[in-house]
Amino acid sequence: MKGAEGSRMQDKDNDFLELRRLDMIFGLFTAAACVLILMFFVSALATLKRNKFLLRAYCAVIALMVVVQLIAGLLAFTYSDQINQLASDDILYESLYKTAKLYDDKYASPPPSDSETQFWIHTQKTFSCCGVLSSKDWSFTEAQLQAYSCFRPNYANGCEKQIRSRISSDTQYLGAASMGVVLIEIIASFLAGYRAYNLSYD
Repeated sequence: MKGAEGSRMQDKDNDFLELRRLDMIFGLFTAAACVLILMFFVSALATLKRNKFLLRAYCAVIALMVVVQLIAGLLAFTYSDQINQLASDDILYESLYKTAKLYDDKYASPPPSDSETQFWIHTQKTFSCCGVLSSKDWSFTEAQLQAYSCFRPNYANGCEKQIRSRISSDTQYLGAASMGVVLIEIIASFLAGYRAYNLSYD
């Protein structure tokens, strides 16, 4: 029992580690975007003032942001598969059973407002699916299933594949967006450097 419990705790630690990695990727991307917005005004001021020092500083910061965006993009592509594993059958079933038990314990007509219940309601409504593999996972009456946005035409459509696909695609989009911004940064850095070079000979 202790071995099994230790294994579950280790799995949870690994899950949290993957989530922290995802937070780190989003953090890098957001920080770089904020710096780019700030540097746009610096570049505009440097051009108007014909300030070579500011233009060179702008080039240096943009070069740094290129590195940051490359790291964010590579991390997004690298961890997309690992992060996708968070939507494993065991974790989804654990969440589903916890949500179903909470609904049964409260004997409530409307579903509870906790985050996990709302996750399942939103997921089943958005993806037109039911349960992990099918509506049988819930052990609910038809009225209860409808309250959870699980409708008869979708009874055989499990949410597992849709959730995995969404996680994977979102992570890959983030990586692609990072690479796209890198291209823009390289062009902006080149133009600023070219402008600084011309100013030095004016």
